[in-house]
Amino acid sequence: MAITLALFSSLLISGTTIIMKKGIERTNPTSAMLVVTLVGTLILVGLSLPQIQLDHLKSKAFLLFILAGIFSPALVRWLYFISLDRIGPSMSSSILSTGPVFTAVIATVFLKEKATLNIALGIILIIGGIITFERDIHIDGKLTVRRKQDLIFALLAAFLVGLAIVIRKMGLNILDEPLFGVTVGFTTSLVFYTIMCLAFKGMRAAISLNRKNTLYLCGAGVFLTAGWLTLFYALSYGDAIIVAPLASLHPVMVLGWSYLFFKDMEKITFKTVLGIILVLIGVLLITLR
Repeated sequence: MAITLALFSSLLISGTTIIMKKGIERTNPTSAMLVVTLVGTLILVGLSLPQIQLDHLKSKAFLLFILAGIFSPALVRWLYFISLDRIGPSMSSSILSTGPVFTAVIATVFLKEKATLNIALGIILIIGGIITFERDIHIDGKLTVRRKQDLIFALLAAFLVGLAIVIRKMGLNILDEPLFGVTVGFTTSLVFYTIMCLAFKGMRAAISLNRKNTLYLCGAGVFLTAGWLTLFYALSYGDAIIVAPLASLHPVMVLGWSYLFFKDMEKITFKTVLGIILVLIGVLLITLR
């Protein structure tokens, strides 16, 4: 069940990427970030409010869900945007794809999860495949010596992605309420982004919406909400060390969505096919652990 839900979560998040791409073409990342998070928060609060009990708010899990929400997506998205500006999409996406490695290391230490040989090889192949795939799609200039210090933003984002997964699992181990957990995470992110917009005039000035791009972003918000909710249920059923790599396959699945619904899909090259094959072998190793 955990494997199925993790893969389905990745599929939904890849759909979010496709719809978001259409929305951002008509607006900017700040507007997209706010609308998508607001839509998700409203949906989740509406679903979870009748079920929330006072004990949920008193639980240690509540604080863990808040902490995870601050780390990811709030801080991760901010660091990733900085990384895109400093070192470009190719290197940024490749480094961010290593998040499951940090999850595996942290989960074995704090959650006492067992990393079998199959799982370890599967994680390595999935990450290697995604990096091969991403670097082939995002053709970028060479990284200069002067800019190597800017790798810290992408590395920190990858670490926080991995850490947030473990913190969510810790919270679910205390309070097995995935709907409550994802609602707290989205609400925390919305509060974080609102504070950022109030604090920085440039972010407020960048907000630009019209009817068409808002519809695209609302659709992306629905897909992302479903993807995150599925991810939380996957963590509820299974180990973080297994869920994390399987839930990170959305860059590969984006190609499938593009092939099915859009004519302006990325050109398929040998590296793209190689990356997909590595990912599929990695998934097979984890599922047959």
